[in-house]
Amino acid sequence: MMRMNFVRSIFLAVVLAGSGLISCVDHAADNEAEIEQARLDSIVQADTDNDLIDAYIADAANGIDESQVVIGDNGVRYIVWNPATTARVPDFKEIVSVHYVGKFLSNEIFDTTNASRAKDSDSLNYVSEGIVFDNLLAASEKSYEELLDSLNASTGAISDPVFSLTRTYIPMVFNHTRDGSGINFQFISGFKTGLRDVMLKMELNSTALIMIPSAVAYGTIGTVNSDGTESIPPNTPLLFEFSLVNIRP
Repeated sequence: MMRMNFVRSIFLAVVLAGSGLISCVDHAADNEAEIEQARLDSIVQADTDNDLIDAYIADAANGIDESQVVIGDNGVRYIVWNPATTARVPDFKEIVSVHYVGKFLSNEIFDTTNASRAKDSDSLNYVSEGIVFDNLLAASEKSYEELLDSLNASTGAISDPVFSLTRTYIPMVFNHTRDGSGINFQFISGFKTGLRDVMLKMELNSTALIMIPSAVAYGTIGTVNSDGTESIPPNTPLLFEFSLVNIRP
């Protein structure tokens, strides 16, 4: 199983830079203690992330051939399924469209541009809680999408539902550049790094998976929903599936 000891130093650099600990301060002793603690914490977290991603790759149910996994920048690992067999990968400066699915290492989906994946994810979660959609649909005048949306908005809905009728599910469109600068700056750095790298090997209808250590995901902070509840916990490695659906000059 591949091990990435160099991720420790990457994780440390990201953590220290993000926390503002790399700076000139008057209280040198206190600052050195904070930096040392951050270094120790980053080593532990980098090892934990590596172990979790290693286990995900090793799980046969996830369908990953370890020999095909590539280590990119900042410890982001990726695999491209049905990679390009022709020269028709996106050229730099071309506009490309991709669907993405964001997942935890449990394969639970937390975000996607694909409406079908969002609906399937929520439906399966309701089924796992004993709700039979066919029975609900038979007793309702709502469409499948309307019923799912109303359930997601109701008291007692599943945690962090993905599908919403108010969201427009369209592919993400960006300018494919050599340095990844065409990808919206609001995306986490591991997402941008991984997407840039897999584009070099994808043709239309190719799919890819990137595996992101927490240091280049949402780090020690995580994310919260609009109601203040936790969405992505701190120190959480993430997965993103990509499918390339369009290339245009």
